Amino acid sequence: MGTDGTARHGNGRNGRNGEKREPTGGTVHNDFRGAHFTHSQVQGSGITNVTRTARWRAYLVGGLAATVAVLVVVITWLHGEVSSRDANAGAGGVASSAPVLSPSPTPPSPPASAPLDRRAVDRAFREYLDALVSHDMTALRRATCPRLRATLLGFALNNYYVARWKVLPYSIPDATDRFSVDVLITQRDPGTGQLAGDVTYQWMAERDTDGNYWICGWLNER
Repeated sequence: MGTDGTARHGNGRNGRNGEKREPTGGTVHNDFRGAHFTHSQVQGSGITNVTRTARWRAYLVGGLAATVAVLVVVITWLHGEVSSRDANAGAGGVASSAPVLSPSPTPPSPPASAPLDRRAVDRAFREYLDALVSHDMTALRRATCPRLRATLLGFALNNYYVARWKVLPYSIPDATDRFSVDVLITQRDPGTGQLAGDVTYQWMAERDTDGNYWICGWLNER
C-alpha cells in the first residue's frame, strides 16, 4: 500500500540498494530473480523431453518385436527344410531337393483277340474253292491273302483240277488270328476231264488287323 492508501503496482521487492522498485509507466515487470517455483512448475518444463523419450522407446520395442517375429519364421522354415531332407536321406540313402515324382500308372493290357468268326471263315473258303472249281482268277485272288496273290499262276493242285470240295469239321483255337483247316478235294484229270479220286489238303484261314478274312496258303496233301 502506498502512503496515500492506494495500492502500488509492482512486485513490492527491494532493489540491490534496498530501494523499493516502482513500476514504470504503470506496467508490471516480472523479475524472477530469487523467485521460488513449485514442484509442478519445474516438472512441467521437462514434458517435451519425456514425450520424445517415450516415443523412441516405443519405436525401439516395436522394431525389436518385428525382428524377433521374422527370425522365428526363418528358423521354423529352415528347420522344416532340414527335416524334409533328413527324411529323404533316410528313405533313399541320399538327401535330395528334387521333387518326389509319383510313379506313372501302368498302362492297361491290350484286350485279348476276339475269337474268329466261323461264318466269315466259311465265306472265305467258299469263295476261294469255288474259284478253283470255276477257274475264276479274279475271285481266287480276291479270296487269297494279299501277300500271296502274286504266287497264283493257275488252278491245278498237283497237276489236277478241283472238281468238288468239302470243308471238314474244324475248331477255332482261342486267342489266334490264323489256323489251319482240312478240305476234302475231289480231283479231275485236266487231260481227260475224268474224276481222279479224293485227296485231303490243308489251307490257312487268316484274319488281318482290319478284320478281313483270307485264305492264306495251300499247305500240303494229307
